[in-house]
Amino acid sequence: MRRRLWLGYVSAAVVFVLAAMSPPLVSNSSASTTPGRRAMTAAGSRSAAARPAGVAGSTPAWRVVFISPSVQLVGLHVFGPQAVWVAGSDGHLYAWDGTGWSLQHPDDDITALAAADVHDAWAASDDGIRHWDGGRWSLVSPDGGVGAIAAADQNHAWAVDTRGLLEWNGRAWASGPMPSGVVLGSVAATDATHAWAAGTAPNGRGEAVNWNGSAWLETTLPQPLSAIYAADPAHVWAVSPEGGVFRWDGTGWHESAELHLDLAAITGDHAGHLWAAARTGEILAFHDSRWTIAYRAPTVLRAIAAVDAGEIWAIGFDTVYATLASDDVSQWSSVGP
Repeated sequence: MRRRLWLGYVSAAVVFVLAAMSPPLVSNSSASTTPGRRAMTAAGSRSAAARPAGVAGSTPAWRVVFISPSVQLVGLHVFGPQAVWVAGSDGHLYAWDGTGWSLQHPDDDITALAAADVHDAWAASDDGIRHWDGGRWSLVSPDGGVGAIAAADQNHAWAVDTRGLLEWNGRAWASGPMPSGVVLGSVAATDATHAWAAGTAPNGRGEAVNWNGSAWLETTLPQPLSAIYAADPAHVWAVSPEGGVFRWDGTGWHESAELHLDLAAITGDHAGHLWAAARTGEILAFHDSRWTIAYRAPTVLRAIAAVDAGEIWAIGFDTVYATLASDDVSQWSSVGP
């Protein structure tokens, strides 16, 4: 199973004051684990020194690095310090190369964005799924309505839409089975045999499905799920709009924390640091078994991604935020073709 940016200029980068770090919201909790059950067979002015909890004092402050005055931002993918893509709902794809922004991909609209690397990326829109091969975009599937994509490598990618799961097998996107009545809104993958999708079941509880290489296993969680992040097969995290944080340890899900925030996204880095973003603007950091509010942005947040503890990116409705080491704001003061 695999189922245009304004070429104007952004004025001098906006800097704004964010709230200093708040006390810890909650410590880790140990809750019961729900084992997975076989469900499906696969067919395929600058912040005043606010820093994440537990991160070194050299961590730079958050700042606004891009504003789109009329386009809603819908996607974020970070390849590395000199390669970040941000997608707009009108089909514009902005690429950050470490010194400035450029237009990467004009289309009609974009609903989801993901990549295995800079030469293997996917963008979904209402008229289908497009693939980037490092030189051009091409339409490879007419399937519209995709809300999330995750790519493991050139032959393995997964997507979710209102009808269920899609899988890329290296040649085509194909649809697959879906738990009855479940609405999936997020997907993550680490390799060809480990992928996860998360969403909401008909009874309002959470639903997480896990691809183990041969079948999808279905697990019910106590809260609906808004986003899922996978570091490796034994370290997967999911968050809920009701504030719950859940952790997969390789065998089952555990409720890790209750943050009492409308959580929209979660991410991590290779060193094991975690960050979450709330629709109310909070960015939270996880360290020493505690989630702490590290920053507050004056906007709804919808996605977050990390290079490492010193470089984290997030997007709001029309704004891109990042922690960048350089203080030379002229680097990101404009957008060019």
